[in-house]
Amino acid sequence: MTRENNVLSIIYILLGMTVFSVQDTLVRLVSEDISILQVLFFRSTIAIILITLFLRFTNQKIELKTGYPILTTLRTIIFIFAFLFYYIGLANLSFAIATALFFTAPFFITILSSIFLKEKVGLIRWSIIIFGFLGVLLIVDPSLEEVNYYMIYPILCALGYAISMIIIKVTSDSDNVYTQAIHVYLMTIFLCPIMTLIGFQIGLQNDSNDVIQFMFRYWSFDSHVSQIMLLIIGICVVFGFIFIFNAYRLGKPYVVAPFEYVLLLWSVSIGWLVWDETISLQSWIGMGIIVVAGIFIFYREKVNDQEITVDQPLR
Repeated sequence: MTRENNVLSIIYILLGMTVFSVQDTLVRLVSEDISILQVLFFRSTIAIILITLFLRFTNQKIELKTGYPILTTLRTIIFIFAFLFYYIGLANLSFAIATALFFTAPFFITILSSIFLKEKVGLIRWSIIIFGFLGVLLIVDPSLEEVNYYMIYPILCALGYAISMIIIKVTSDSDNVYTQAIHVYLMTIFLCPIMTLIGFQIGLQNDSNDVIQFMFRYWSFDSHVSQIMLLIIGICVVFGFIFIFNAYRLGKPYVVAPFEYVLLLWSVSIGWLVWDETISLQSWIGMGIIVVAGIFIFYREKVNDQEITVDQPLR
């Protein structure tokens, strides 16, 4: 039985979020030259290799069989497309804005838990969810004159991530966390080349749309710098996964989860330092509302002795 250590769990979650901020920075840096499908393919290939070595080194069994083949396939496909959407948003939005909009995931998980898992969500949490989405509206700032449609992509990622987490709550009784991660990486390795080939067959690599081109441009192997960055991205995935898994293994979700928001602080800092990005006061207020609402949801789970929003590692 694992002994709780909330202090160590907080250290792990801070390390995990820091590693993922490095990963997201590198993905955005290579996004001008490399297809996101190529990034996801190499990210998953390196992750599979490193996780296999880790399991071998720690004498843990590598288990691929799942007790829920249909749900597992559905979950992995949804998860892949969710983060495909996230990286599209990340490549075309302010670093901090893309990250903040992804943090709507706890709202969606709570809503979906109420609908599909019949978890009890009281009036207070429904009010906080509404409050949190008001923060989203402040960031998106929809108007008839100009709408930044790229802001939809991180929100779609949050929704897809939430759906995959709901499925995990069902499948976790037979599939451990490493098995679940390996399923995602294997499916990514399988799907990305197929999607790329289909795109090439219908000429999408030459499409004038930025999103289509980002997905289906020719895979590049010319730049040694880009290849090194892809290698580091794959390494970041594994170390981030292990840090976050151990954070939730050692600590209570309501203690660990609020510290995930350090990723938002990193995104603001990196966006300013690397890309000279600044955030409007309205967006700051919106981001603050999302953070406060998310933390309050975790607090209400503690009060009600529930683990609705988070009981598995992020990403």
